[in-house]
Amino acid sequence: MNTQKLGFIGAFYYLLYLLPAGIIGFTLTIVGIVLSIGLMPLFVGFPLMIMTARLAKHMMVLDARLANRLLKFPSTVTASSHSEDFNSGRHGRRGLFAQLGAELSDPATYVGLLFQIVKLPLGIISFTLAVTIVAVNLALLASPLVYTILLQSIGIDIFERELFALLLPSDFSSLQISLIYAGIGLLLLPVTNKLIRLSALFFGRIAVEISDPAGGRAGEAPLQRA
Repeated sequence: MNTQKLGFIGAFYYLLYLLPAGIIGFTLTIVGIVLSIGLMPLFVGFPLMIMTARLAKHMMVLDARLANRLLKFPSTVTASSHSEDFNSGRHGRRGLFAQLGAELSDPATYVGLLFQIVKLPLGIISFTLAVTIVAVNLALLASPLVYTILLQSIGIDIFERELFALLLPSDFSSLQISLIYAGIGLLLLPVTNKLIRLSALFFGRIAVEISDPAGGRAGEAPLQRA
């Protein structure tokens, strides 16, 4: 079992990755399903439906493998679990409608298609969460620098009417207030690190559980060590 600790960079990268991956997966799945249904009278839709189903399952497994690699879950998702879906020799001996029937009767097909659709809102949430948490922490840390640059370049005191300044004694200058914000940012660094890592583990666990429920349960230990 892999017991390495999840790093901040890997977790942050994974949260950002989920948005473009969600857009691509959602687009390919919806377009594939709509075109397949629309082209079925011309019989072109049947092979297209098969390709869409296999692609959705393949992308689902790739997502789980990436979660295993970046988030350092135990390696429970194996290539053998779904590699038969892309074995041309295996499917070449079966008819078109037999292959279509096999795909439509496979529960993994519907799980894969549904996951590609759900992955878009998950990607939006994860991306927004990651960017917001890191941006707020960086803004606090950079408060003295931003205050100095704006005051010297265009003469704007960003803390002149700051609500927080009204709560402090009147003898606190804007520079001192900016330093207080920077101190708050320093104190929040461990919190930011923890939130990013826990968020990545949460979203990664979803991918692993959907692709391999039994293996996903085996990977619960890393979440406790985040």
